[in-house]
Amino acid sequence: MSTLSYSRWIFLLSLAALMFISLSEVESFSPIIKLDCCQNLSNRTFPRIKQCYEQKRLDCNIHAFIIKNHKGRLRCIDPKSEELRNKIKKGQLRCPPDISSPE
Repeated sequence: MSTLSYSRWIFLLSLAALMFISLSEVESFSPIIKLDCCQNLSNRTFPRIKQCYEQKRLDCNIHAFIIKNHKGRLRCIDPKSEELRNKIKKGQLRCPPDISSPE
């Protein structure tokens, strides 16, 4: 049985770290909560947004962005909101489509 050289250990540890980071990043963009359809829209966003989703489900008849702040509060934002559009355009915020299934 042969032992691994120092450079191979470094390579394997780097590969494991890269896989861990990749998995955690994918998980952070998928909806973890069941999102309800937005009925009322706001133009103001939270100052510290933790997550953002674009409401694109077939069972929801209003186009909106659903944002979640650091305290876990949800708000439905009008997609025409200048503040939100600027954050998305500048790359400060990513809002993948809401892929949660209807009940």
